[in-house]
Amino acid sequence: MQICIFLIIIMAFSIIIQYRSDIKTAYKRLEDYNIKTIETEFGMMTYVDEGTGEAVLISHGIFGGYDQGFVSLNQITGINYRKISISRFGYPGSELPRNPTPENQAKVFNKLLDELGIEQAYILATSAGGGAGLRFALNCPERVKGLILLSSGVPDKQRSTKEIKELGMMGPPEFLVNDFPMWFSMKYFGFIFDSMMGSKVNSSTLFETMLPVSPRRQGIIMDTNITNIDMTLHYDEYPIEKLKSPVLVIHAKDDPMAKYENIEKLLARIEAETAIFETDGHTIDGNDGEVNKAIEKFIDKTK
Repeated sequence: MQICIFLIIIMAFSIIIQYRSDIKTAYKRLEDYNIKTIETEFGMMTYVDEGTGEAVLISHGIFGGYDQGFVSLNQITGINYRKISISRFGYPGSELPRNPTPENQAKVFNKLLDELGIEQAYILATSAGGGAGLRFALNCPERVKGLILLSSGVPDKQRSTKEIKELGMMGPPEFLVNDFPMWFSMKYFGFIFDSMMGSKVNSSTLFETMLPVSPRRQGIIMDTNITNIDMTLHYDEYPIEKLKSPVLVIHAKDDPMAKYENIEKLLARIEAETAIFETDGHTIDGNDGEVNKAIEKFIDKTK
């Protein structure tokens, strides 16, 4: 019995040491970016702006931030474009306003382009960033050269809040949205995230940007309670048939998070370029650069 207790203590001590090392590295990684700030009517927002060429502004997904958005842009656009990654409401360095809707986030995108002196940009919307990306393209078509929906949430159908909760369309439990629970889950139960994403994510650079989670907590809870349900709760406020910008849809049919059946409904309503994959899940890894090629081809065609 004493040996078992001793082993448990040693194991717990080892876990604590590993956690402290990993989380320190995660915070250092977050701080290493060349971040900038902008004051808006919704508070201070933080972003990264690097590169030259056609401007691509990303609306990142849940558990994201300026770091996750920038990693995504680097992975799928390479060095040929100006990459602008802003932390959405409540994510690292960005304040959480009283009414953090996708429509208000779109107003921040518009303000940021004004601040940077950019007349038009491409908007790349991923996962939970789909609502803000679509609202920006609908509300400010003169600013959008093209809308790229990458594993993005899209309008599905009108549902009530009760129906949404019953379908489990909200987000992660709040107890998980803290540094240690998230680190522990990622470290020892990474296979669960693989299953959730439908792809191998526990060794990817993008996966690393989920930590530290504490600076993302407000944004994650906001996405869970507001962003993730806005397009279905307010379905009529997303008249996507009125989109004036060219659209590129990139999606995997086996995506377990942003269902492909919703993409099929979207494509029945609008004309769009497409890059549809049979496999590779939510992160669309392992496609031999086909995502990059699709984006480059789309920008070359529409710029």
